[in-house]
Amino acid sequence: MEKYDLIIVGAGPAGIFTAVELLRHGSKKKMLLVEKGKPVEKRHCPKAEVGHCVNCRPTCAITTGFSGAGAFSDGKLSLSYEVGGDLPTLIGEEFAQELIDYTDKIYLEFGADPHVEGIYTGEEIKEIRKNAIHAGLKLVDCPIRHLGTEKAQQLYLAIQNYLADNGVEMLFSTECENIILEDEVCKGAPWPPECLWASAQWQAKHLTRRPHRPLPGRQSPAAWCWRQGPRPGVRPCRPRQSARRSRFPAPRAQTWPPRPGCGVR
Repeated sequence: MEKYDLIIVGAGPAGIFTAVELLRHGSKKKMLLVEKGKPVEKRHCPKAEVGHCVNCRPTCAITTGFSGAGAFSDGKLSLSYEVGGDLPTLIGEEFAQELIDYTDKIYLEFGADPHVEGIYTGEEIKEIRKNAIHAGLKLVDCPIRHLGTEKAQQLYLAIQNYLADNGVEMLFSTECENIILEDEVCKGAPWPPECLWASAQWQAKHLTRRPHRPLPGRQSPAAWCWRQGPRPGVRPCRPRQSARRSRFPAPRAQTWPPRPGCGVR
C-alpha cells in the first residue's frame, strides 16, 4: 500500500496550484496528483484531422487532462477582480485582487507573455465610458494577459515538469471514484478496478478535490464530493465559483479532514 502525505484529485488549476504553492513554501510532503486525463504533452484532439468531434472515451482530450480545459483555450487571463465570478464578495475586493496579482506573477515565472492588453486611454474611451454611464452601465478597465493556445500548452508543460522535478508524483488516466474512511477520518483513496494495480490503495493524511463548473453531460467534482457527503466523517464544503477566466488557487477546495466550521450551511 502506497502512502502519501497528501493526495490531490484532479490536475486542473486548483489542483495544480495546490501542489505549486506547497512547493513554493518549502513543503517536504510526499504528494500524489491523480488525474483521469492525460499529461499535457499527450493531449490531442482528433477533430483537427477529421473535422468533427468523435466523442472520445473515456475522456475528452480538450476538457480533461493536466491543466484542464485551459491547455486548449486561447489563454486570456483577466487581471481585474471586477471581471468574473463572486470571489470578491466572499473574500473582499482587495484580497481578491492580491490573489490575482500573485497568481499572475507565477504565470510570468513559467513563461507567460509580459505584454498586457486592455489598458486604453484617450478620447474614444472617454466617450464610450460616458455613453455607458448614460445607459446605466459601468465600463470596466480590465487588463488581459493573452497567452495564446500554443503558448498556454508550453506554459502548462513547464508547470507539469516543475512539479515532477520537485518530487510530486503524477498518475494520469486514473479516475478517483471513492475515498477510504477509517474511524470517520479520510485515510486515502482506492485505485479503480480498471487500473493495473487493481488491489492496491493510496493512503494519505489529507485529500483535496478541485472544484469547477460541470460540463454538459459530465459529472462535476462538486457532484463527486456530494456523493461522498452522506458518509460519516465526510463534510464537503459548499462549492463556490472562484472566478471566470482568472486562474488562481481556489480558496474553497474540498479538503479532508475538513476545516472547523467548513460544513454545509
